[in-house]
Amino acid sequence: MQTITSKDNPKIKEAAKLVQSKKARREKGLFLTEGLRLCMDAVKSGRIPLKTFLTQTVYSQLEQREDGKELLFQSREIYLITDEIADKLSDTQTPQGLFCTFEILDNRERLATIKRNRVVVLSSLQDPGNIGTIIRTAEAFGVDLIVMSADCPDLYAPKTLRATMGGVFRMPILVTDDLKNEILSMRKEGISVYAAALKQNSVPITQIGFDAPSAVVIGNEGNGLTDEMIEACTAPMIIPMAGKAESLNAAVAATVAIWEMCRK
Repeated sequence: MQTITSKDNPKIKEAAKLVQSKKARREKGLFLTEGLRLCMDAVKSGRIPLKTFLTQTVYSQLEQREDGKELLFQSREIYLITDEIADKLSDTQTPQGLFCTFEILDNRERLATIKRNRVVVLSSLQDPGNIGTIIRTAEAFGVDLIVMSADCPDLYAPKTLRATMGGVFRMPILVTDDLKNEILSMRKEGISVYAAALKQNSVPITQIGFDAPSAVVIGNEGNGLTDEMIEACTAPMIIPMAGKAESLNAAVAATVAIWEMCRK
């Protein structure tokens, strides 16, 4: 274990870039987690901490905990850091004093082998909080796969990681640069794909059986789904509402759709 006291240390600079930049995460193939819960969720999901940065206070606490000892045992490199460095690495007002660097895994080979009976598709969402809520809900109700367009919030950005509450490490997620093609591919596989969209021919979600392999597509918070994306799907669907609200929050709409899709 080494001690780092300078914010200008190359390892600290690299870790800080992983917090701040999606480009840096992609180029390095790495991401940074903060806090015991997220770090342990990653370890329990089979991720190996390449570097662990922690303050002396946190180190003393981890030595007293079994899960903390496991994290320290798994870590390839451990660095004691100052509170000032912890402030630099954290993007929250109250730094937790523990940070781990992990490799971003290419899941395409693994994802190609999983079943696709219940799929959630996210198109151009903007809010990391919505992404996190949807991932947590999908995991809770047994969705097989989440497919996301590449312009959704980065899964490994700090805000998104926190919002998923560790679900990002357990839930199968495919990020694609060509969402339309993924939808068409699912339809070729026999999966019925329903676009959450208000159209003249929209089918109420309560009238969809979801007995066969199915997917639901949730669109951008402000603009919804494009006509091109809707046309790529099997059919548009709506969630019937009794009140005067014009629409639901994207995460709420996804939750209702997931419940309907998975409840049987």
